[in-house]
Amino acid sequence: MIKLALAIRDEKYLQQLINRLRSETDISIISTLIVKDIKSEAEQVIAFMNQMVEQQPDIFLFEQVIVREVAAVDLERALDYSNKMPAMKTIIVGERFNEENVIAMMMGGARGFFRFEHGVEQLIKCIRVVVRGEIWIDAETNTRIYEEFFKKFRKRRDIIQPLTELRSEKLDTLSPREMEVMELISHSMTNEEIADKLFISAKTVKTHLRNIFLKAEIKNRVEAALLYTRHALKSH
Repeated sequence: MIKLALAIRDEKYLQQLINRLRSETDISIISTLIVKDIKSEAEQVIAFMNQMVEQQPDIFLFEQVIVREVAAVDLERALDYSNKMPAMKTIIVGERFNEENVIAMMMGGARGFFRFEHGVEQLIKCIRVVVRGEIWIDAETNTRIYEEFFKKFRKRRDIIQPLTELRSEKLDTLSPREMEVMELISHSMTNEEIADKLFISAKTVKTHLRNIFLKAEIKNRVEAALLYTRHALKSH
């Protein structure tokens, strides 16, 4: 059962959502809060958050304007509450999303960004996607986020070393296990996938990665994949 908590400004939208979710057998609304004015309703908000800490919802659905106002009034306390609910995943609902704000909220732990115009049926899908540990962002917002990342990356010339500076002879200093990790990195495997493949812990994979980066004088997984691929091509 997905335990859902809601903090919404639009009372009509909240009621619409509650009515629709009554027919969903795998989603249970455990707490709701209507917030019209953060400053005048501060005590009510604090009481709600304390209740949330006790109930530990799986999903917390926030209206974007509330998130902004809470952060503006007392960001430190908001982050403290978030730390007390480490398993909770947050979905932000709003009319539109600025890519820089989305990136900042993702850094703060938000995993879903849903626009009102997409309707309640899509929101239910969003809840199920986010509770699985995935991220929900509509295509238009996602495109603008990628463009923002690319714009910043283009300003940095040290993201990936020029291929000519990646020295394959550096791989001679790596252990056989580290070379196995390098090969799996070249296949775009995550730390968890590498750990499962090699029957080791994800923590051990991270240790191997630190050693690989240090020995091979590389900075990231992209360079690791390029370097291993160059080595593999030379070996055949």
